[in-house]
Amino acid sequence: MSLIDLDDRLRPFQSIFNFRDFGGYAGTDGRALVTGKLFRSAHLNALSEADIAEIDALPIGVITDFRHAPERIKQPSKWSGRAVVLTQPEAEETLAMAPHEAFAREHLHKAEDARNYMIGSYARRMHDPSFIALHRQTLVEMATREAEDDGVLVHCAAGKDRTGTFVALVQSLLGVSREDILADYMLTETAVDIEAILDPAAALYSQRYGRPISADALRPMFGVEPAYLDVSLEKMGDAVSYATSVLGLDADILERLRDRYLDAG
Repeated sequence: MSLIDLDDRLRPFQSIFNFRDFGGYAGTDGRALVTGKLFRSAHLNALSEADIAEIDALPIGVITDFRHAPERIKQPSKWSGRAVVLTQPEAEETLAMAPHEAFAREHLHKAEDARNYMIGSYARRMHDPSFIALHRQTLVEMATREAEDDGVLVHCAAGKDRTGTFVALVQSLLGVSREDILADYMLTETAVDIEAILDPAAALYSQRYGRPISADALRPMFGVEPAYLDVSLEKMGDAVSYATSVLGLDADILERLRDRYLDAG
């Protein structure tokens, strides 16, 4: 159950989608995750001056961009403020096209194709070397920033898949229940009018790839389903074990994360 009102969680920016606070849930020992420091969103390519000013007023010291290099080149972020900006490691920079775009171009024909791709993507992510490196780097930065500058904003393209997996990891490490983690993940359906996006997207994809692609075929890629995140959580297993054995984090970093992002109680 969210400990803050939905209006306080969702921030209705005009030029950035799916921006929301992912704190404000019960965590370890009943302590609440802090609010006003843990943010998630879609990409930062279209920011207006007004939204830049509003975001710049937030105590964000770390921005992690989970997009692949071709996405960042195509839609570069317009704001980084005073924050440290983390991206995929250099080994990933050789991609000619983001994996989901390559899939849509070559293999997307019907909704079943898209859903299978999404399940497979979520299954691979927790043990993908590029994501492991960026997960680790982000958690270390979060744990070791100066106290007045320890807010974090994590995003990808739509702020739901790659972002959602990392947010679930953070929330798991802070003791949030699986029910609340899934509820927070599913808020994309509230924060974004996905149905309004589908028809224009289908027209764009059809033109781009030279063959008809329907809105129904795109829906599994543009929306969220509990089954998607469930796969990542299952592949992760126990969050602390994942953080120590897969990410290589020590107990001190995990304790700092709890001290920093859980209320004193």
